Amino acid sequence: MQAVQQAATNFVNYVYANSSFSSATRISIVPFAAAVAVDPTTYRNASWIDQNAQSSYHWTNVLNASGSNFSNRFDIFSKLKSANPNWGWAGCLETLPYPLNVQDGAPNSSNMDSYFVPLFAPDEPGDGSTSYADYPDPNGTTYRSYNSYIADTDGSYNGKCGTKNSATSYLPLEGQACKYVNPRNATSNTALGIPNGPNFMCSTQPLVTLTNNTTALKAAISNMAPSGSTNIHEGFMWGWRTLSPLSVFTSSPTIGSPPAAYATASSSSNATAINKILILMTDGYNSWTSNPNSPNGSLYFSTGYFRNSNPLNAKTSTANTRLPPANQNVSDGTSARNALDALTAQACSNAKAVNISIYTIAFSVSSDPIDSAGQALLQNCASSASQYFLANTSDDLIAAFQKIQSSIGALRLTQ
Repeated sequence: MQAVQQAATNFVNYVYANSSFSSATRISIVPFAAAVAVDPTTYRNASWIDQNAQSSYHWTNVLNASGSNFSNRFDIFSKLKSANPNWGWAGCLETLPYPLNVQDGAPNSSNMDSYFVPLFAPDEPGDGSTSYADYPDPNGTTYRSYNSYIADTDGSYNGKCGTKNSATSYLPLEGQACKYVNPRNATSNTALGIPNGPNFMCSTQPLVTLTNNTTALKAAISNMAPSGSTNIHEGFMWGWRTLSPLSVFTSSPTIGSPPAAYATASSSSNATAINKILILMTDGYNSWTSNPNSPNGSLYFSTGYFRNSNPLNAKTSTANTRLPPANQNVSDGTSARNALDALTAQACSNAKAVNISIYTIAFSVSSDPIDSAGQALLQNCASSASQYFLANTSDDLIAAFQKIQSSIGALRLTQ
């Protein structure tokens, strides 16, 4: 992480001190792990977020039963924040449905599923008192919860949920919304190195949209810390969205002026054309952690669970329509990775089609190497063979950024 921060800081310094770069150059920074966060204060009421729970994905895994009176997930966050000040919405957003999640268009009222749903990790069965909970389901199976952060009860809302009984199965306990009305035994624990709570897997600092404010850029770099799984697809897509003149950062609330138009084939050789460049650096491969000891099949992620609950009957479905058609029935870590790889590859291809120049860096250290499939994904994502870098040491990583900054500067001077 120190090498990443040094390399990125050196890059910012180089861009704004070297005459090869225009003084109008702007940079965005998108930290990513299992999900990507925007500033939760700035974007709480953004028009492109599903504020009114009109997306068909809004209540997935949360049965907003009659009487709970939650109008959206933000209402649940408000209740939870009153029980624990750290449980307000942290700014993460869930993955859009396929194929919107490999494109850069803005939400459109003709399709409410095109709006971004705030990431909300449901409380899994348990009393919230331990880092994980073994729950004996009435079907005779003992399941394991890694994100139990309040005590579960069952029954209808009548001022509070009713009393838990042994006849209530895992999924109805997980999905009921009434338990959030008066959260019981709200507890902060850590499972698998990740804090429990409604922001489970939302572990990164908020992204920074295009700016020439070097203080803000360097602060974002210095505040980054490793945590959680690796979701290259979401990191790439939010990086692309910060550059896109079509997506969500084209108007207020945002920082600075909106992204410039895409260069066309005829304008790309013009000295006044705006070059859009995306540098994707990761120290891992796409990973979505499985949990075979749960009916959900996995830990929560920006794409939900392997098996998401139908909010009408609390039954799980293996068909996850946030994934490509050939990859929707994920069942383990391997099939989940294949699905995320497929999304990443399509996103890279679509971004290159609008003349975004992509550099990729695989930071593969011997203690935690990126395998050949992960390296191939990044190599194919890059715009050319010379724009892919494999860094095996901290010095290699810093050298890769140096080569990229020199390459970008040379590109401008030759136009």
